[in-house]
Amino acid sequence: MSKIRVVALERPRSLVRLLPIAAFALGAALVVGSATAYAQEPSESPAAAADGIDGTWIVDTAIGDFADFSSSWVGFRVAEELNPGGQVEAVGRTPAVSGQLTATGTVIDQALIEADLTAIISDRPRRDGAIQSALETEAFPTATFSSSGPVDLGAVPVEGEPFTASIPGVVTIRDVSQEVTLELTGQRVGDVVVVVGALPVDFTSFGVTMPTAPIVVSVADAGDLEWQLFLTRNADVTAEPSGDEAATEG
Repeated sequence: MSKIRVVALERPRSLVRLLPIAAFALGAALVVGSATAYAQEPSESPAAAADGIDGTWIVDTAIGDFADFSSSWVGFRVAEELNPGGQVEAVGRTPAVSGQLTATGTVIDQALIEADLTAIISDRPRRDGAIQSALETEAFPTATFSSSGPVDLGAVPVEGEPFTASIPGVVTIRDVSQEVTLELTGQRVGDVVVVVGALPVDFTSFGVTMPTAPIVVSVADAGDLEWQLFLTRNADVTAEPSGDEAATEG
């Protein structure tokens, strides 16, 4: 896999502020057609896009650009102390993300997200080797989240309006699995949804030995897993007919 290299990751900021920026990137992609899928004519089923979320939603890595973090990514943020340098935050992200969620009515039926940890880069390139070693990515290259049951949003997300969801499930890192609840914020534009969020975790509980280096005084055991994901509705998936519709078709 070719490495993606950028000069520096963005400075820390609230994910609540990140959502409008991500949504703006989404809107720009839809308007100017920066991704091929959005340079086409409107969806053949505009009513479905406007009125519901039924279907399968796939993580779309074609939207945005990882160079400015306007694309899909999964990452981490953890405090460390450097000498020299003092207190800083170590930030690492991978753009190699895949997965999908399925929805019916107002219910998210199932969600599965996978992240390739071998593609993580950080805001300090010299830190990258230590991250790969701490995560033992040669032996455990993939981290996953799998939902543990249906989640009712209570209402269909309104076009262009933020929504929130709490999704219980299991996070697996280094083949160690833990039950968690993801608190996420999302926004829908047609057949695309962007979701962002952060999950506080103790990395050592997954068997991670926090990295050390001559200039590193300490690295906190706990930090945040973070994500920004663009999901595109699979146009080939349609909702199952209701009982009355099925009887009529029969």
